[in-house]
Amino acid sequence: MGINAELVELAARLRQSGILTGHSVIELGAQDVCVVEPAIRTILSDFKLPMIESKVEQADALYRCLGFTEYRSIDASGEKNAFLFDLNNDLRETYAFQDRFDLVTNLGTAEHCFDQRSVFNNIHNLCRVGGIIIHALPAQGNVNHAFYNYHPRFFIDIAVANKYEIINFSFTVDYNSELIQYTPENFRKWDSHDILFYAVFRRTDASEFRLPFDGMFAAQNQLVGYSNAGINPLVTDFAPYLKTGNWENTKGLHKTKSSSRFDALRALTKRIFS
Repeated sequence: MGINAELVELAARLRQSGILTGHSVIELGAQDVCVVEPAIRTILSDFKLPMIESKVEQADALYRCLGFTEYRSIDASGEKNAFLFDLNNDLRETYAFQDRFDLVTNLGTAEHCFDQRSVFNNIHNLCRVGGIIIHALPAQGNVNHAFYNYHPRFFIDIAVANKYEIINFSFTVDYNSELIQYTPENFRKWDSHDILFYAVFRRTDASEFRLPFDGMFAAQNQLVGYSNAGINPLVTDFAPYLKTGNWENTKGLHKTKSSSRFDALRALTKRIFS
């Protein structure tokens, strides 16, 4: 997907505020810098970060301006000196790669990997305890862009399962660079648009990666190996996104000839038991 203007602004804000510390970064994907240089200069100036590079054409130069002296990336192409690793595999087991970083970015890469368990496990293992993870992934729209889109509830459940501190949830609309703070109302406002969701986490725990269980059914889950924080998404900001009345559409009432709902349901019941 590339490094967009909103990512530069987000990272600069995190650095200035002291949330983002350390000097090593690894990216999933050998990302292109998709930001014009005057915009980079303006953003850095706004957050009182020096423009230490005379030109910012590659990702490593941009990250140096953001305070990172060690830059690495992982890409199936091996381009730009990236590690030639398959994110569908466990990087520790397949490549004996044990390095950890202060910042891990997943800027439009995970949705192109089929094995989601593996790729999010790898992200977890690449981040040091206390480090920051930034996801920028398609949430809706973007038809045929990749294998997957990600609902907002996906991010809360993966955070709960792995004790991530949630730093920020926001999104962009139709690839405009304005970051909109996530609320259900803001999200619904842009229904049917191409939405890119940003989730910023801090890893707080040294435990191995834990698979999240869909929070909607967590209270009923009897399977071993999943964390259960007792969060019910039906009564939180991450309640299911459903337009008013849509559940009624599943009942087939439009196929009955009765004018009233009562008559329609009675006819349907009669057919079922006949």
